[in-house]
Amino acid sequence: MLNKTRSDNLDEGGLPPDYWCETGGLLLRAKVWNEDRQGLPIVFLNGIGTSLEIAAPLAEQFSGRRFIAIEMPGSGLTANTSIPLPPALLARFAVEAASQLGAYQFDLIGLSIGGALAQQIAWQYRDRVARLVLAGTCSGYTMLPHDWMADRLMWTMNPLAVVMNDLISDLIGPHLNTLIQPTPASVASQFASFAGWTSLAFLPMVKSPTLVLAGSRDRIIPPSNAAQLSAFLPNADHRILPDAAHLFPFSEPERTARHIMRFYEKTPHAAMAD
Repeated sequence: MLNKTRSDNLDEGGLPPDYWCETGGLLLRAKVWNEDRQGLPIVFLNGIGTSLEIAAPLAEQFSGRRFIAIEMPGSGLTANTSIPLPPALLARFAVEAASQLGAYQFDLIGLSIGGALAQQIAWQYRDRVARLVLAGTCSGYTMLPHDWMADRLMWTMNPLAVVMNDLISDLIGPHLNTLIQPTPASVASQFASFAGWTSLAFLPMVKSPTLVLAGSRDRIIPPSNAAQLSAFLPNADHRILPDAAHLFPFSEPERTARHIMRFYEKTPHAAMAD
């Protein structure tokens, strides 16, 4: 079932109306930019605790493409679940929501934990994902951690404060005005869904051409993870964005989009008829 409602949290420039996709007994919120565009759509999956509104600057870079952002349980206005859901089930719900929005085959972009879910989808639904973009993400518990010894002593002693400072710096300006704050319980539930999960065992079976992007100063998911992912994926390349932090798709949407567009130009794909 698909319901379309007017968003209650429009910013000054206006946002697309909300769609509510019912799947597996859940209601997942979605937004669709450039809804009248034909051809292969883009499906975007956000990171932990970030609402769909924050994706607007990136979505607006793809004015010639239908751009669908889907919210996972516990993010934005999408209600949290009573128990954490496993990645395989989240992947099923995300793909079913995309189908309800007319995206049967699509280019998939995932950020942070949305990138982890994107890896699961690209393997679990190999015939649905035309091209894959992984941004600021990792392979799960097998990720390569940040070397805090390489930082100044003050940062090494309080890495959580540094991480929060990086996130706030990325969100300064209009991003903070549009972000719907998550609850601690919803953030914990999203983390729990991917506890013990790793993609390294199945990445060699992902057939979608893949671009892995990382920020050079990302201390949440260090850029070394981009090299790890591209080493396990059979058809992948990675790019490190100089002086970019964890949320670079939102803080630097133009630069991020340029990398993605060049990737699409190098790997053309004919869309299936909707």
